[in-house]
Amino acid sequence: MGFGPVTVIAGVDVGNATTEVVLVSGGAILGAGRVPTRGRKGSADSLRGAAALVRRIERQAGYTVDEARIAPLRAVDTSVITVPDTATPRGRLRVLAAGVPTPGGTGACVGPPLVLSDSAGRSGPSPVPGHECSAGSPPVPGRERSAASPLVAVVPAGLRYDEAAARLRDLLATGTRIGAVLVAGDEGVLVANRLPAGLPVIDQVDASAAAACDLLAVEVRPPGHTLALLTDPVALGARLRLGEHEDADAAALSRTLTDHSNAVVGLLAAAPAETGAGPDEPWVLTADGRRVPLRTACARLAEWPTGTVRVFSTGAGEAEVDDLFAVDLAAAAEAATARPGSTGRAVLVAALGRLPGAQAIPPAGLLGELLAVPVHSPLTEPAAARAGALTTPGARPDAVVVDLGAGTIDVIGPASDIVAAGAGELLTAAVAETLGIPRAAADWVKRGPCLRVDGGQRFEAEDGSRGFLPASAPASAAGMLVVDGPGGLLPFDRRHGPGEWRAIRIRLKQAVLARNLQRAVRTLGADPGQILVVGGPAGDEELLGVLARSLPDGTAVGRGDVGGTCEGEPLGHRYAVALGLALDPMPDR
Repeated sequence: MGFGPVTVIAGVDVGNATTEVVLVSGGAILGAGRVPTRGRKGSADSLRGAAALVRRIERQAGYTVDEARIAPLRAVDTSVITVPDTATPRGRLRVLAAGVPTPGGTGACVGPPLVLSDSAGRSGPSPVPGHECSAGSPPVPGRERSAASPLVAVVPAGLRYDEAAARLRDLLATGTRIGAVLVAGDEGVLVANRLPAGLPVIDQVDASAAAACDLLAVEVRPPGHTLALLTDPVALGARLRLGEHEDADAAALSRTLTDHSNAVVGLLAAAPAETGAGPDEPWVLTADGRRVPLRTACARLAEWPTGTVRVFSTGAGEAEVDDLFAVDLAAAAEAATARPGSTGRAVLVAALGRLPGAQAIPPAGLLGELLAVPVHSPLTEPAAARAGALTTPGARPDAVVVDLGAGTIDVIGPASDIVAAGAGELLTAAVAETLGIPRAAADWVKRGPCLRVDGGQRFEAEDGSRGFLPASAPASAAGMLVVDGPGGLLPFDRRHGPGEWRAIRIRLKQAVLARNLQRAVRTLGADPGQILVVGGPAGDEELLGVLARSLPDGTAVGRGDVGGTCEGEPLGHRYAVALGLALDPMPDR
């Protein structure tokens, strides 16, 4: 075995999501392949997976590896955390539910709560406080109300939908006026289908919080229509008998419900004492010692240099981080849709934290044992990514390379580099949270244009054009947006039109990738004339346009064609780190 031109070198890149290997001899590309990374990056399992991939490519290419290269693996984890939206309290007013996906009936009702209790002595959760009644019995007096005032029935968790519906029918038969129904579980439609038509039903409501209110305002509008009573602060104030000093609270709350089609608002007997931020409210600690609530920091993160956030705290505890980036879905998508309430209001966080002592076994040593060949670490991952990306035809020596991974964006200039938290995985989470779909589906949905299936073979595209599919779509896809998935058409949404979803999708990519790139480039201090984008997310067909619009005029943004100037088959936008390692001349050996 020698180190001359005939030496076969394997460049090994163990990433957060995928492991990639390239075989090179004499500067020529012999073969390449990738697999999902086993375990956490840098673990013994991840290196065993890398060794198995090297052996597989050897067999496919018909060569035997003489030497392997792997970069020092930084012991970091990138986590994506969803921070649910909590409506801001407005004096005595509370939003108990808004925009639930499975309401029943239509109409509006304002009245005191009536909790359905279990009078049969069966085991289960205790009835929540407030008005309580059993099937066939009049409500227990608890709060004063006029004889004409309807009640809002509250179905607590643990009470079956058929039992709840039977009790509600008995109450209606005995003359009890019930104007709306709130269900703690997700069985609102099943309850509504067993009650007189038109009675509004909203599920996924906190029964204890509803029972603690003096009055409840419930409204469900027909599909395609928005709230009327709850978004009119004058009418809402009159129905809830609010004082003049509460007009501003009603106006602020009504604005938060704009474009929702169903909601529940509760009125407490008295406003709780102000206690400031709750103990579980997430916050960040900056490098200069400022403690900032997460939702406040979210609007500023794009302007802060990479690495400004040093500690991230949730109710589960505190964690030291090297960088943190967060996206407020409402702010990201609001300008792209005529119905802001349809996109959710969660904050998504990507935090890059260092784990001490995670590299107990040097990666080169263990990989050498597994492959039984010499293994070297000549370059860092950013340096290798730059070397591999610059094999793109037309690449300039002073180009800035942007390596997009699952967890981070690496921005690499000629003299320095920046690692920023938040990339492909954060975008996947944003799409999943916005649409309410699994992340496995969101990983396909985020990639590019969709179609809406109108039935059979007819479709409408995002640009408004219409046509026919090559084959009939499944009946389950009728009326839904679809993308090409691993098994054919993948239906994913019926709440948005194709053009509307395109606008939201582009806004999410701007918020996650473009703004994150902006702060990393500012931190790097570069004024790039040319940017080369490599990595898995670089294959997104919309990405270059999204990034170009976020950068100064005159900046050329191109997709890497890794290995395009080498002998052998070019590798496209992937394999930059692996190829850069394999091509390094290692002059010091």
